[in-house]
Amino acid sequence: MKDLIKILSAVLLVTAINACTLQEVPDPTNGGGAITITAQTIQEQAATNVPGTKTTLSGYETHWVANTDKIGIFSPQARTTDGGDTPVQNAEFTAQTSAKSSNFTGTMYWGADENHDFYAYYPRNPGFSGERTEVPISLASSQTQSAAGNTDHIGALDYMVAKSLDVAYQGAVNFTFNHVFVMIEFQIKGSGNLTQVSLSGADPLACAGTINLAQSVPAAGSPYSITTSSTSNYVTVTLGTAATLSSETATSVYMMILPGAQSENLQIGLKIGGSWTDMSKAQPIGGFVRGKKYVVALNTEDAGWAATYKDNRDDKIYAYVTIGTQVWMTENLAYLPSVVGPGTGSSSTAYYYVYGYNGTDVATAKTTDNYSTYGVLYNWTAAQSACPSGWHLPSDAEWTTLTTYLGGESVAGGKMKEAGTAHWNSPNTGATNESGFTALPGGYRSSIGRFSYIGIYGLWWSSTENHTADAWSRFLTYARSNVGRSYYNKENGFSVRCLRD
Repeated sequence: MKDLIKILSAVLLVTAINACTLQEVPDPTNGGGAITITAQTIQEQAATNVPGTKTTLSGYETHWVANTDKIGIFSPQARTTDGGDTPVQNAEFTAQTSAKSSNFTGTMYWGADENHDFYAYYPRNPGFSGERTEVPISLASSQTQSAAGNTDHIGALDYMVAKSLDVAYQGAVNFTFNHVFVMIEFQIKGSGNLTQVSLSGADPLACAGTINLAQSVPAAGSPYSITTSSTSNYVTVTLGTAATLSSETATSVYMMILPGAQSENLQIGLKIGGSWTDMSKAQPIGGFVRGKKYVVALNTEDAGWAATYKDNRDDKIYAYVTIGTQVWMTENLAYLPSVVGPGTGSSSTAYYYVYGYNGTDVATAKTTDNYSTYGVLYNWTAAQSACPSGWHLPSDAEWTTLTTYLGGESVAGGKMKEAGTAHWNSPNTGATNESGFTALPGGYRSSIGRFSYIGIYGLWWSSTENHTADAWSRFLTYARSNVGRSYYNKENGFSVRCLRD
């Protein structure tokens, strides 16, 4: 299935990702020790129109790929050898036919003369040796599509599970596979060369963890239970070959995400000609249903696209600018989950500060002019996870990429600083802001517990440690046009500028 997906014609709105299910049960075997596995895929027909969206229904069917697609099978009663004692764990079975229906070959044997239970998943993880109750499952947040309209990457992302219980001794073993994830097809019209599509939400869209194959099959459309070890609220699809958009013919880009309802609107991003543009879009009514395919029609000429990003954690909207190959927010981060006064500090516990505020009430801190203008000061530990999904704290090397593109550290500061003296002290040497970075002098919280130098210095953390006690940063000053690079104690409270992933 990872190599062959046939896309059918578009009609209404939401369609099902095709579940692998059996149309008929094969005849029982005539005895013998080996177990034969059969599986078939058919196109699901259940689909309903979702009003109030600009999406269409598009069906498709999946085929097994002979000698390529492999499923993993578990059975507490079946055995790895004829007459042996070892139960079957993650046995490899391989499709024999490139079609919706295929026999699978592998090795396992009937155990005692009693009913057997079988559990299966796709694609098989050859390195797993544990129990059926904790099978690894993952959905990558960074996905790659070779070219526009190509679906070859979907098979490797399309995780499926199945079980066949109470199979009579030496009876027929077959599986009905259910999809765990959701597929989205973005149909994009417009102009320019498209290289990337992103989707971000307030809740997880990708994950890694384990799945219990013995769990009950959820009610139609309900998600499977996954024990997650990590999640991401941001998913991207990168095109191996840029697609030239057309105002007449849509370019299709395919993405897999987790099912479920999002607590906020989603944000869709398109990278065209090296620059991002974003739009907020409501989710389908009821959220994303497992096993469905959603087709989202987009046109870059429509209203609503902008170089802004909404942080779903607090609904703050940030403008951003493309500088060289990088995309930077044009203002300091203002995410404030908690706040303390300057006298509280640590190099290991996350702390957040607002210049001039000496309290612990977040709502009050947010009413101050310094918060509105300069954002939040973060100690280094807090800065590591401060940026929203799809963005990150830049490394020392990424800061260097920026200053090198702007002509080197000796002149880059002037090109980054907001021009004039509305915020910077006079004379604000060399400030032109020709890069659009719009650096402001937010000052800092010192490691000795004081706020200092607002209007004089702007200081920003990198994600790169110099030592266990300090980390690299960049700073600008009103009196010079250069960019300073130095390392400081992690207890200091500096500003954060986020860089797009």
